[in-house]
Amino acid sequence: MDYSEYIIYVDESGDHSLVNDDPNYPMFVLAFCIFRKADYTDHISPSIQNFKFAHFGHDSVVLHEHEIRKQQPPFVFLKSRDKREQFMADLNQLVIDAPMTVIAAAINKTRHRERYVTPINPYTLALQFCMERTHRFLCDHGQSERLTHLVVERRGRTEDRDLEQRA
Repeated sequence: MDYSEYIIYVDESGDHSLVNDDPNYPMFVLAFCIFRKADYTDHISPSIQNFKFAHFGHDSVVLHEHEIRKQQPPFVFLKSRDKREQFMADLNQLVIDAPMTVIAAAINKTRHRERYVTPINPYTLALQFCMERTHRFLCDHGQSERLTHLVVERRGRTEDRDLEQRA
C-alpha cells in the first residue's frame, strides 16, 4: 500500500463527559491537524526544535497546554512576565507560520445535553465529524487510496479503551 503525503495529529480540549460539566468550560473540542509530510519534516519540526532550544536549551520538552498555562515545571520561568510574553509570542508565531490544515469540532456539552433526550458522547460525535471532513480533504488531495496515519494522543486507560471499543 502506498503511504499518504499527509500525517494527521489529533488532540482534544476539555472533558467529553456529559455528567459533570465545568460551568467555566462546558466545551469539548477535538482537532485534527493535517500536515503534508514534506512540510512537517522540512519546516515544522525544525521550527519546533529551534523554539525549544531557544527557550529551554534542549528539545526534549513536551509542550502541554496545562503545564504551560499553570506555569508548572518545566515552564516555571513563565512566571516572569517578560519571559512569558516572549515565549507566547514565539509560540504563536510558530503556529501562525506552520503550513497545516485544521479540522475541528467544538461541542457545548450543556446545550448538547439539553437538545437531545439521548445525547451522543461528545467525543464520538466530534470524531465522526472530523473523520468525515478529513476523508473529504484526503479525497480532494488525491490521497483517498493511500494509507494515512492519524496520531492520537493518549487520553487515559479508560478513555482509550472506550475509544478502541467504538472503532
